[in-house]
Amino acid sequence: MRLVVEGNLLWALAGVAALATGLLSPTTAGLVWIPLQAAVVAAFAAGQHLALRAATRPAG
Repeated sequence: MRLVVEGNLLWALAGVAALATGLLSPTTAGLVWIPLQAAVVAAFAAGQHLALRAATRPAG
């Protein structure tokens, strides 16, 4: 499960980095969509991380 969380985080960072470095030449829709998608995926990664942390915490 940790691999999924890390993959989501890397996906979000890669999208933002691709825009920031000029690697992509997206349309106007792409300029809006890519950061929004990155934000949603980063939010999923954060939620997954918190859930994983809670699930692996010792009972008590």
